[in-house]
Amino acid sequence: MPRRKILVIDDEKDIQAIVRAVFQHAGDQVLSALDAVQGLMLARQPGVDAIILDINMPGGGGYTVYQRLSTITATMNIPVLIYSVAPRDQVLQQIAESATTAFLAKPAQPEEIKAAVDRLLGAS
Repeated sequence: MPRRKILVIDDEKDIQAIVRAVFQHAGDQVLSALDAVQGLMLARQPGVDAIILDINMPGGGGYTVYQRLSTITATMNIPVLIYSVAPRDQVLQQIAESATTAFLAKPAQPEEIKAAVDRLLGAS
């Protein structure tokens, strides 16, 4: 039985593969979405523990996804790691970091991604 359910919303298949490997190795279940629409659909599944969200992607983009996630009752309390090449200061102008929202710049080592999600889940 998986420990946690992690949703990765990122249009880069290589990033998804790396994240999937890291979290599956830790015993977690990983869901993947290649665009905003699919990501919002999967986020509503019961039991999603954390979301790793890219900013620059097709189908609405990460800012729109984040805004929607924060207004949908079923998803508003799910911790989100913004994992993007977008400049940190640019992202933080639109999305504030908090106990359940953090930013990590791409590229990061797999251990850094896992540690960032672990911190978010420890805070939620």
